[in-house]
Parts: sequence; structure tokens; C-alpha cells
Amino acid sequence: MRILFRKLHRWLGLLMAVQIVAWMGSGLYFSLIPITEIRGEHLTRSMPPPVKQQIPELAHPDRVRVLLDREFGPDWELLGLELVSVDGAPRWQVEVQTDEKVLLRLVAADGARIQPRLTAEQAKIRAAQWLKTAAVPDSVDWIEDLSQSPEIRGRDLPVWKVTFSQPDRVNLYIHPWTGDLLARRTQQWRIFDFLWMLHIMDFDTRDNFNHPLLQVAAALGLVVALGGVILWAITTRLFRRSRKQTDLVTG
Repeated sequence: MRILFRKLHRWLGLLMAVQIVAWMGSGLYFSLIPITEIRGEHLTRSMPPPVKQQIPELAHPDRVRVLLDREFGPDWELLGLELVSVDGAPRWQVEVQTDEKVLLRLVAADGARIQPRLTAEQAKIRAAQWLKTAAVPDSVDWIEDLSQSPEIRGRDLPVWKVTFSQPDRVNLYIHPWTGDLLARRTQQWRIFDFLWMLHIMDFDTRDNFNHPLLQVAAALGLVVALGGVILWAITTRLFRRSRKQTDLVTG
């Protein structure tokens, strides 16, 4: 019986070896690298440095609503209206719900017009402003489908993707209308993302850890670990001596 148990444990351990190494290796990486560094938070400012401009007269919110009626038609809902500073100048930032999705737009402070979508050149300038250190973008891409840049999964599209070789091969994802920084993707993040995929065994979306494959693997890993403890117990000299003494007493 002991021989059969050893063989079963050996083959089960061999079957699980690769995944156990993946769990331990990825866990080590997660514990060594601070999450703020993985996210690239140390590379960017909390907000771009302001550019001082003369503040114009502010429009009444009702005037902004009239402008939005012309833009979106009758079937929209105002979710939020906030006065923000963009490059040192005031803007109305509006959040609206249409039939399709939730949208953010910037309206000129005087309510005269909705700010147009950022051009590629404006997106590059905006992205460079977000970085703490001066850097020149390598490229800028308009992303409107997840297949163009899978690392931005979970975010609303479209967005501007601005790529820098330095620092840390970072990609900055910029909101096409507000210029806000939506996400950073560094080389450290890409390593983390790959290891996270191995860790949770979700090779598709990389965000589901409630699937049968992981559950079965975790159960088998637990069996291997507990089996190792049991094997150690039944083969150790101390355990055998204790059992022998017990047999003598009871016998």
C-alpha cells in the first residue's frame, strides 16, 4: 500500500510540477516588485503641469445643457457636470449617458462649443506632460478595438495610445476628449500580466480565477502537498518507532 501511495504521489507531483513552479515563481515576483512600480505610478504626475491662461466668463450650466442637446439629441441623460482646469484654463467636464455608453466631454468655459477630439499631435503633447521626466514619444496610435492593444482590456474605447521607449517602455493611454491619463502599461506591468495569467490559469481574458481548470489544479496541488506530509510521516524513523511502541503496549 505504501509503495502504491509513493508511486501515485510521484506521478501526481510530476503532473503538477510545472504549475506549482508557476505559482511559486509568480508569487515571488508579486511579492518582490511593489504594485505602484508595476502600475508605473512613479513615472507620471498626479496631473499635468498647468499652463496659465486668462480665465474667460463662465457659462451657466443651462447654456451647457442646450449645447449638449444639439450634440447628442433628445435622448441623453446628464450624469455629472464639473468645473475642471485643463492646461490652466477652466472647462466644463460633462458626463452623459446615451443609448450606447457613458461619455465624457469638455465644454468651453463660456459654453460656446464642445472641445473637439484631441488630434494625434495633441495626444502626444498631453502624454508627455503626464510624465515626470522629459521624453519624446516614439509613436501614437488610435485604439478603437481591443485587438489593437489587448493590454488596455477593461477600459472604454476609443483611446489614444502614446508609446515611449523610455522610461520602462511605457505606453500611456489618453482619453481622446478630456486628455486624462486612463492607464499606464510598463514593461514591469507586462511581465506581471503574463505571470498573473499563469498564476490564475486564465489564458484568455486573464481576469477570471473562478474557473474549473484552476479549481482542479488547486485541489491537485493541495493533494500533492498533503501527500508529501503523509509520506514524510509514515517513512520517518520517529513515526515508525512511536507506532512500534504503541503496538507493543496494545499487544
